[in-house]
Amino acid sequence: MGSLDLCPQKAVRSEAEELLFPGPISPGFSLLHALWQTFSQCLLQVGLLRLLTDLLELLGPLALRWIILFIENQGVYDWQGRTYVLALVGIVVCHSLVEQLHEKHSGMTKVKAQVALTGMLCRKSCVTSPNMLHFNSPQSAHAPFVHTKKTKQVLCVSSRSHCQVTAAGAATHLSVDVKKVAGLVVTLPLLVSSPLRVALCLGFLWRELGPAVLVGVTVLLFLIPVHSAVERRVKLLKRSQMKVREERETLLKEMLTEIKMLKQLAWEAWFQCRVTAARERELETLNILGYLTAFSMLSHMCVPFLVCLSSLGAFVLMDDGNVLTASQVFTSIWLFRLLRPPLFSLPNLSPILTQAKQSLCRLESIFRTETTDLDCCHPAFTSDEAELGLPSCCLTEALHRNNQDDQLGELKVEMEHPSLSGSGPDIQWYLHAFGCVWVLLSLLALTGLVLVAVGQDGLLGQWTSDAKEVQGLEGWTELRDSCLSLYAVLGLLQGEDVCVYVSAILVCGAAHFLTQGSLRASGGLHSELLSNVLHLPLSFFQNSSPERVLQSLTRDMYLIDDQVPERLRAWTLSQLEMCGAVLLISVVSPVFILAASPLLIFLIRVQSQYSSVSRRMECLEMASHLSVKALFREMPRGDRGDEVNSAAFSYQDQTLGHCHQTLHDYLVCHYNRNILSRWVSLRLDAIMWILVFLVIVILMESAGTVDSGIVGLALLYGLSLRGVLRRCRQASSDVHDCILSVRKMAEYSKLEKEGPWTLPHRVSPGWPQWGEIEFRNLETKCPDCPLAAFRGLSFHIQRGEKVGVLTRERDETEALVSCLLRTLEGDSGMLLIDGVDVASLGLQDLRCRINVLPQVPVLFSGSLRANLDPARRLPDAQVWLALELCHLKEAVQVLPGQLLHSLQGGTASLSEGQKRLLCVARALLRSSSVLLVEEPVASVEPETESLVQQVIRTEFSDCTVLTLAQNPHSVMHSHRVLVLDAGRVVDFDTPSNVFQRNAMFTPRAQSDALRAHSSKKRSK
Repeated sequence: MGSLDLCPQKAVRSEAEELLFPGPISPGFSLLHALWQTFSQCLLQVGLLRLLTDLLELLGPLALRWIILFIENQGVYDWQGRTYVLALVGIVVCHSLVEQLHEKHSGMTKVKAQVALTGMLCRKSCVTSPNMLHFNSPQSAHAPFVHTKKTKQVLCVSSRSHCQVTAAGAATHLSVDVKKVAGLVVTLPLLVSSPLRVALCLGFLWRELGPAVLVGVTVLLFLIPVHSAVERRVKLLKRSQMKVREERETLLKEMLTEIKMLKQLAWEAWFQCRVTAARERELETLNILGYLTAFSMLSHMCVPFLVCLSSLGAFVLMDDGNVLTASQVFTSIWLFRLLRPPLFSLPNLSPILTQAKQSLCRLESIFRTETTDLDCCHPAFTSDEAELGLPSCCLTEALHRNNQDDQLGELKVEMEHPSLSGSGPDIQWYLHAFGCVWVLLSLLALTGLVLVAVGQDGLLGQWTSDAKEVQGLEGWTELRDSCLSLYAVLGLLQGEDVCVYVSAILVCGAAHFLTQGSLRASGGLHSELLSNVLHLPLSFFQNSSPERVLQSLTRDMYLIDDQVPERLRAWTLSQLEMCGAVLLISVVSPVFILAASPLLIFLIRVQSQYSSVSRRMECLEMASHLSVKALFREMPRGDRGDEVNSAAFSYQDQTLGHCHQTLHDYLVCHYNRNILSRWVSLRLDAIMWILVFLVIVILMESAGTVDSGIVGLALLYGLSLRGVLRRCRQASSDVHDCILSVRKMAEYSKLEKEGPWTLPHRVSPGWPQWGEIEFRNLETKCPDCPLAAFRGLSFHIQRGEKVGVLTRERDETEALVSCLLRTLEGDSGMLLIDGVDVASLGLQDLRCRINVLPQVPVLFSGSLRANLDPARRLPDAQVWLALELCHLKEAVQVLPGQLLHSLQGGTASLSEGQKRLLCVARALLRSSSVLLVEEPVASVEPETESLVQQVIRTEFSDCTVLTLAQNPHSVMHSHRVLVLDAGRVVDFDTPSNVFQRNAMFTPRAQSDALRAHSSKKRSK
C-alpha cells in the first residue's frame, strides 16, 4: 500500500486543474476556492435568499406593532385597518415563499457539491486506464463532476495515485468529510445573516424599550457561555460514552463471530453478563447526559421568561412614567424570539467551521495526487440542461423507473424502511418499555410547562389592559409592583426556604422523567433484544449476515438511546404548543374555531398523504446513497498487483459508468424529495396564510369589544402557528424515522427460537456417567447442504469406547456434532446418551455435559482464566493442575498476569498449538464423560498435536471419545471407525477391517502414514 504523496515531484496537470487550481501544485491551494468557482452563482443566490428571508421576518413585528397601535387608538376598521391587515398578510406570504426558495436552492446546491466531491472520490478510487477516461456513451450524459463554464473536462488521475485511496478511506471521506464540506453551503451564509439579524433586532428593541433592552441582552449574553460550557461537558461525556460503546460493540462482534463455539460450550449466559455489564456502564453515562440535557432544556425554555422579566421590569422601574403598552410588550416578545436563535447559533459556528476546514484539508490531500496528461473530456452538468443538470423527471416517473429497474432493491428498501401505516404498535411497544408512570409524569410536566408559558404571556396582555384604566402615578406604581410580583410568581415559587422557578421545576421534572423513562426503555429493549438473539438457532446465524444483527444491537440501539426520547419530547411539546395556540385564540374569539376547523381537517389530510409519499422517496434516496457507498467496496484497487489490475482494465468503463449512473440516481431522488417537501410546505403555508388572515380579520372586527392587549396576545400566537406547525411536521417525521429502529428490534421477538436452555426437571448432576451413545434411525434435513442430511442414521457406541468418525465432507462431521449438541434438531428418530433422550433435556443442560475440541481453537477476549472457567467455580489450584497436565504451566507462568493475562488482540502471544492445548485444558476442567475431537488445522505443529493426543489417551481414558476427521491417519488408533457417506453408515468396524473393505481409504491412509513417519524422522 503506497503512502499518500501530498507533493508529487513530477505531475502533469490537466487543463481542468489549471482552471480550477491556478498556480503550481503546493499544499496551499484551496479546494474551497475550486468549489467557489464551480458553484459561485448558486452560493450567491443562497446567500441573498438567506438575507432576504431574515429581513422579511423582521418586518413581521413592525406590522404587528402597526395593527396593535391602530387598535389601541380605537381607529375605525376602514381602509387604514384593511391596509395594515393586507400588509401583515403580505409580509407573511412573502416570507414563506422566499424561505421555501431558500430551502430549495440551499438543499440542491448542497447535494450538487456533495455529488461533485463524491464523483472525484469515485475517480480516485478507481484504477485508471486510457479507455475508461473517455465517456461518449449515453449512460454518461449526466456525469456529476466538478465543472466550470470555461471547461467541460474533469480531473484525470494516474494509476499511481489510485493506490493511495483505500476502500475504507474512501467510505470515510464519503460519509464524513464530503458531508461536512457540502454543509458549508448552509453554514457560510449564516456568518453574514446572523450578525445582521442581531443588529437589526437590537435596533428595533431599543426603539421600543430604550436602554432597558440592554438588561435582557445581558441576560442572553450571560447564558451563552453557560450554554457553551454545558455543551463542552456534553461532548466530553459523549467521548467517554463512545469508548464504552466501542467496548460493547467489540464484545458483540466477538459474540456473533464465535456464536457457534459459544453455543457448543453453553457460555451464552456468561457472554450475556459481560455485554450487560458494559451496557450498564453505558447507561450510567446516559443518566449523567440526561441531567445535562435538563440544564440545556432549562436554558432554552426559560430564556424567554428571564429576558422578558428583566427587560420589561427594568423598563418600568427606570422611570415611573414608563407605562407598558400592548404594542411595546408583544413587539418586544416577538423581537426577543427572533434574537435568540442567532445568538445561540453563532458560538456553534466556530467548531463547525473548524471541522469543515479539517475535512477540506483531507480532501485536498487526495485530490492533489499525481495526474496524467491524457485527452480525457467528459460532459458535465451545464446550464444548458435542466436547472439541476438533470433531465426533467417527475416523482411518478422516478418511482416507476426505480420499481422496474431494481425489484430486489425495492424489496430490500421495503424491509429496511417499512411504511408508516404500522408504526402505531411500534410506538406503543416503546412506550410500554418506557413505563406508563414515566409517560404520564412526562406528559403532565410538559403540559404544565406550556400552560405556564401561556399564562406568562396572558398576564402581560392583562397588565397592559389594566394600565389604561389606572388614573394617576400612584395607581400606576401600585399596579406595576403587583403585576411584577405576580409575573414573577408564574416563574418563581416563593416560600420560607426555597426560591425555585416554576418553569425550571417543570423543565427539570420533564427532563428527569424523560431520562428515567428512556433509561428504562433502553435497558429493557437491549436486554430483550440480546436475549432474543442468543436464543436464535445456529442456522439463523449461518444463513444471515452478522452485520445486520450487529447493526440492530449497536446503531439502532444508539438511535433509541439518543434520539427517540428527544424526538418524542419535541413531538409532544409541539403538539401541546399547537393546541395551546388554537385554544387561546378560540377563547379570545370563539368564531375562530368554527372557521378554522375545516382548514385544520384539510391540513391533517394533506399531512397524512405527504407522509407515505415522503417515506417512499426517503427510502429511494437512502437506497441510492447506500449504492454509492457500495461502489467504493466493489471498485478494483490499485494495490492488488499488476496482474489483477490488468485483468480489471476491461471493467473500467462499466465501473465508472455505474458510478455515474448511481450518482445520477441519487441526485434524482434527492431532487424529487426536495421538490416534494417544498410542495407540501407551500400547501401547509397556504393553509397558515388563510388561518392568519382569519385571525387578523376576526380580531380586527372585535377590536371594539376586546382590549388591545388581548388582541395583541391572540395575534402573537396566531402568527406563531406557522412555526409551530412546521415543528410538528418535522417532529412527526423524526419520530417515525427513529421508531423504525424499534420495529427492527420487535422483529427478532417474532423469529423462531431454539429450545429452552434449562427445564424444571433436570437430569442428575453426574449425567452422563458412562458416555454411552446410541443413534436410533435419526433423520435430519439440511437445505443448505443435502450431503449433511442424515437418512435413518443408526449406530451404537459403548461406554468408554474410542471411535473415529470418517467422512468425505466436513459438513457431515459438523452435522454429527450439531445433532449431539442439538444445534441441529432431528426430524425423526432418537439420540440417546446413557439411555436419556437428548430431546428431553434443556440445551445448556446438554451442552455443558459434552466436551468439544474444535478444529480451529477458539479463545474469547478476557483473562486466560475466564477462558477456562468463566463462572469461577473451581479453585486456582485445579486450574493450574489442568494447565500442568496439558504441558502449559511453564508457558502461562511466563505470561504477565499469569492466569489473569489478557487475551485481547487475537491472542498474539500464543501459538496455534498452545491455543489447542488450552482448549484441552478447558475440557479437562469441565469433567465430562463424552469428548468430541475435531481434526486439527494444518497450522498446528505435529509435536503439539502429539501432546494433545497423549493428554486425550491418558486423561480421558475412561471417557467416550469421538474423533471426527477426513484424514484416515487421524483415526488409526481408535477402537472402531465409523464411516459415513451421504448421511448413511457405510461401515462401522475396527480400523484394519474398515480399510481393507473400503478401497477408497486405503491409498490415502498409506500416504498419510508415510508422511507422518517421515515428519517424525525429520523432527528427531
